[in-house]
Amino acid sequence: MIYAKVENSAVTGYPYDMYKLRSDNPHTSFPIDSLSREDIRSSFNVVEVSSSEKPSEDTQHVTEGTPVLSNGVWTQVWEISPRTAGELTELAIYNRLEEYGTPEKQLEFITENGLEAWQAKVAEIKAKYPKS
Repeated sequence: MIYAKVENSAVTGYPYDMYKLRSDNPHTSFPIDSLSREDIRSSFNVVEVSSSEKPSEDTQHVTEGTPVLSNGVWTQVWEISPRTAGELTELAIYNRLEEYGTPEKQLEFITENGLEAWQAKVAEIKAKYPKS
């Protein structure tokens, strides 16, 4: 479970964990399961944050934002911004290299399947990950 510290309806600590709870309250002894207990969380302004699926990072930057309160539920938020053309090219090159495999694997493929089969595979990979 993910937690946040909230004061005056604003998130003041996220993500929030037992270490931070103990650090914020050094003169208080907490049981190990403190954050799973509603009574303790409410006494120290800690809320559960509902997780949300992280969007794909293929063509965009995805970073976790500050949770928002919607219909009484604090929810995880993802901030999205587009990648630059240069970043997309770098990502395509990285993905291509991953699919090509090591030089040893490439030579093994050529030895077992022939050069034309390797050239066809390279063309497929380049089509799958075009440079922008």
